[in-house]
Amino acid sequence: MELDRRKQALLETIVVTYVQRPEPVGSGFLASQSVLGVRSATIRNELAEMTELGYLRQPHTSAGRIPSDRGYRYYVDHLMTSERLAPAEARAIRNAQKVSEGDLEQLLNQTCRVLSSLTRYTSMATSPASAEPIINQVHLVQVAPQRLLAVVVLDNGQVVHRFYELPRTLKPAEVTQISNVLDGMLRDVEVSRVPQAPIPADVGPQHLELLRPLLALIGRGVADEEADIYLEGASHMLEQPEFRESNKVEPLIRFLEARKTAFETLQKLLREQNLTVSIGAENPHQAMQEVSVVAARYQAGSGKHGWVGVLGPTRMNYEQAVSAVDYAARALTETLSRLGLE
Repeated sequence: MELDRRKQALLETIVVTYVQRPEPVGSGFLASQSVLGVRSATIRNELAEMTELGYLRQPHTSAGRIPSDRGYRYYVDHLMTSERLAPAEARAIRNAQKVSEGDLEQLLNQTCRVLSSLTRYTSMATSPASAEPIINQVHLVQVAPQRLLAVVVLDNGQVVHRFYELPRTLKPAEVTQISNVLDGMLRDVEVSRVPQAPIPADVGPQHLELLRPLLALIGRGVADEEADIYLEGASHMLEQPEFRESNKVEPLIRFLEARKTAFETLQKLLREQNLTVSIGAENPHQAMQEVSVVAARYQAGSGKHGWVGVLGPTRMNYEQAVSAVDYAARALTETLSRLGLE
């Protein structure tokens, strides 16, 4: 629902005030803001209507209002102004990337560190990858009479290793044969299709019993390795008044520590978007219902991309977060393009 100008002005004032000072905003304070030019009685009526519409919440009967998830969403989509990153902040991001040139892991870590320092929120980044990695090569190595090492090379250069305990001893010739069959089955196959890869009809029953678990092992192994996410500043969550209660912060910290889950959630949030702001209940994971995520895509050449962003309370300074994250993503794209890092 579209809000009229008065309601928009009230919502914007409440959001900005609540971000700066985490206390419910009352009608008396709003009436003192000359820019609104509205009496307290009129403001109280407007606040009651906006609360009924779902844009505001009233924590206590006698308290003022705070924005709801819907209110923040309206603010971000319709009222938020574009804020240019301060020159000193832009330099901090650029300087961090210069220090780490030539080392992708250090580059992402340093970028996250500076983002977290600038915004005082938890920052995160993913390594660049294709939208759907493809297997280039599969090779089996016999490391013991009843133990194999499966080596999988992806088109993004990533190499995945997984050990497999054999139910029986294999001869070297058998290992070579099974390795060749697997390589032929999975070469140029998207990783999500590995478990369903058709097994050739001429494979004997003695090898069929090994191929199925090996396919499952490779599929799980590649999925696990994809969960490559960098995090900095998780302790900043503890600084926010919203997370002083352990029952709120502990599930969130555990979620961040489970990096595969965090990676998958980030993928769901972003999909094909270049920049996203996901607020509170819009987040798909239960542990993230109290937080907002601002994330942007960076490019890494050859169709590869990754994401960089921040995670903080819904009472977030969205202008600053969007500006910092967008700038960091664009700087990463430029740095990776110049260095040819992938």
